[in-house]
Amino acid sequence: MRTDVSLLRLLQLFDSQFPIGAFAHSGGVETYAALGGGVGELADVLDAQIALGWGRSDLAAAYLAWRATNTGDSLLPRYGRRLDATKVVPAVRAASIGLGRRTLELLRRLYPEAVVAIDPPHQAIVVGAAAAKLGIGARELLLAYGQSLAMGTLAAGIRCMRVSPAQAQGLMADAHPAIASAVERVIEDPDTCLFTCTPALDIRSHQQAFLQTRLFQS
Repeated sequence: MRTDVSLLRLLQLFDSQFPIGAFAHSGGVETYAALGGGVGELADVLDAQIALGWGRSDLAAAYLAWRATNTGDSLLPRYGRRLDATKVVPAVRAASIGLGRRTLELLRRLYPEAVVAIDPPHQAIVVGAAAAKLGIGARELLLAYGQSLAMGTLAAGIRCMRVSPAQAQGLMADAHPAIASAVERVIEDPDTCLFTCTPALDIRSHQQAFLQTRLFQS
């Protein structure tokens, strides 16, 4: 029964109805939409995010936070600062911290025992530490988190590109092996994975703030 409860908490934590505002951010997808991007471009964005974006940095930070919380490692604040340094676009950094802060606020109401003091409170660090406190396994955490991050990108594409929900689900199915590989890579060597190298996405994320018509906060 304890395992069942942990699974239910994991599903709740990454449910699209968990009210933290995750789907108000697109990470630059809106800029690609303004440039005429469609299904192909959305697939390329997702591939880049998994290979060299959040598929390394955020998943690695979540795992390191999970491990540090389970072992009582005092390096938890250091991981937050390292993740902060990988987010070179101010809007992306602010979005990550904002999502983490709102996640903490909700956790204080629902599961106060899962709250850990973290500064800066990036979402990856918050959910990693909370998952450890809630008895959620590392692999399960990372798979669910990766799925959630990927779905955030695809949901943004549905809202601002000529991409149907069915097409987005096709892209998700295609991305599952890459997400699983990213999780395996992070578990094997999280410290080496804590970086990003997505210059085109960074540029598009920054340009999004200057679009004349906006759907998303970031």
